[in-house]
Amino acid sequence: MIECTRALCLAGLALLATACGQAPSDAADAQAAAQNAAMPAQTMLGDAEVMASVVPAAHVGAAVAKRYAIEPARDRALVLVSVQRGDVPVPVQITGEARDLRGVRQTLAFDAVDLDGRVEHVAVARVSGPDTLRLDLRITAEDGARATLRFNRDLPR
Repeated sequence: MIECTRALCLAGLALLATACGQAPSDAADAQAAAQNAAMPAQTMLGDAEVMASVVPAAHVGAAVAKRYAIEPARDRALVLVSVQRGDVPVPVQITGEARDLRGVRQTLAFDAVDLDGRVEHVAVARVSGPDTLRLDLRITAEDGARATLRFNRDLPR
């Protein structure tokens, strides 16, 4: 599972490495905020590992955007969730909400995306960065097992 965690972290950083936005005025602060956003939140669903991360949509390249069927936009962030037992994806239903610092709440609609045998559940949240999103995700497996994942992520402009 440690290798799976490392792989997801690397995948999140790879998404950020394909950034196609304008250079921020303070590159060090922007890089720190982007790394915070990509850091996965984790929990367990029975013996399966749940990992979630948030990536500003403006920071993904065209190929990644096409794969997830989203548009790279400055006012959106991707919420990515994977659930795996070892290297095997676990079928789940995910519901959730995101809330910004103003208290504006939005319902997240997750779609499963098959990435060459690895399944990620993707939702798009509206953001007006810089901001902090508070996420509350509920994951339900086919066997009825449930898990809740609550975490915050700072998003750069």
